[in-house]
Amino acid sequence: MTKKLTKYMYEGLGFPIELHNVEMILINGEYAPKIDIRSIANKVIIDLVLLNTKLTGNQVKFIRSYFSLSLREFSKIVNESHTAVRKWENFNNKSTNMDPNIEARIRVYIYDKLCIKNKNDKLKFYDQYHAIAQIVSQKNTKIRPIELVI
Repeated sequence: MTKKLTKYMYEGLGFPIELHNVEMILINGEYAPKIDIRSIANKVIIDLVLLNTKLTGNQVKFIRSYFSLSLREFSKIVNESHTAVRKWENFNNKSTNMDPNIEARIRVYIYDKLCIKNKNDKLKFYDQYHAIAQIVSQKNTKIRPIELVI
């Protein structure tokens, strides 16, 4: 016997995810969601790149475990100590106090690993990323108009 739920809160990845139109199946007298956890994890990891809020500790832990990285391996990626990574993860479902540049680095890491398909894409992405990094690091505050040729 099955039924559908229009909304279902799934917390199997360590933080709440709202799923829609979830098929529920009857197992031993109780309804359980019929979901593909790997498929959900693959969608969630991409969504974390552009998530409109700061990352939580559980999301950082999910990212690290998704890529099968130890604390030390992950700490090298973000250029922080493994104790700092553990501290962020201990925030659980609260936002971490990590530097925004480190959080950006984590999001770029996800994008690089999962969204860039070939060497040409990678080169274009890094060219754009480095150009942006140079722009935001400049101290020039002079405002200039945007030039468009129409």
